[in-house]
Amino acid sequence: MALLALLVALVACAGAGGAPLTLPATRRPPTATPPGLTPRPQTPAPRGTAVPEGDRATVTYVIDGDTIEVEQGGRTYRLRYIGVDTPEREEPYYQEARDFNRDLVADQTVILVRDVSETDQYGRLLRYVYLEDGTFVNAAIIAAGMARLVTFPPDVAQTEFLKGLQAEAREAGRGMWGDAATGPCDCDRNLYNCRDFDTQAEAQTCFEYCLDTAGRDVHNLDGGGDGLVCESLP
Repeated sequence: MALLALLVALVACAGAGGAPLTLPATRRPPTATPPGLTPRPQTPAPRGTAVPEGDRATVTYVIDGDTIEVEQGGRTYRLRYIGVDTPEREEPYYQEARDFNRDLVADQTVILVRDVSETDQYGRLLRYVYLEDGTFVNAAIIAAGMARLVTFPPDVAQTEFLKGLQAEAREAGRGMWGDAATGPCDCDRNLYNCRDFDTQAEAQTCFEYCLDTAGRDVHNLDGGGDGLVCESLP
C-alpha cells in the first residue's frame, strides 16, 4: 500500500509546486465536422492545470486492470482505458494490476474524457479517466508498471506522454518491469505497430520474443518478410 500511495502521489502531482498532474485532456470533437475529415483532439493541456472537462460518472465495478464499469444517468457502461493494456487472467501481474486499479478507482466519482472514438469494437466506452483530485488514472497505472502502453489510432492524443511514463517505469523496474517472468511485450494478441516503439532494436526484440514464445509474428511487424522490422525507426 505504501508503494501504491507513492505512485498515485507521483502521478497526481507535478513539479515542485505539487499541482495536480492532468496532462491529457482532449475535449469532445465538434459535432459539425466537414465531410471526409476525422475530428482531431485539441492539444493536451500543460501540466498542473485543473481537472479537464468531461462527463462525471461513478465506478460501480472494477473488472480488471484496464476495464471498469461506470454508472451515469441511471445507466451502466463498460469502459476501457485508452492506451492501457494490463495482463490477462492467468498471466503474470494480472491480479496485481486489478488490485491496483480497484484501490485507485473503486466507488469513486470519475471524470471521463474522450479522444476521438466513442467505443471500441466490443461496445466499451473508450476514455481517459481522472479522479476528482486530478489524478490521471490511465497514467497512474502505466507509471506503476502495471500495464503496457497500447495504441489504436485515431485515439493517440496521449501516446507520447504515456510512452514516457512507461519508459520511466521500465527503467526503474516498477511492477511487471521488475519481474523476470515478464517479457518485453505482450504476445497474446495483435496489439502493437511500429509507432509503439522508440527504436528499431526495441521493436526487433518484441518481434523475436513473440516468434520464440508464440511461434509467429503476432503483431505483423515484419511487413517485408525479411526478419527485420520497423526499419524506419532510429
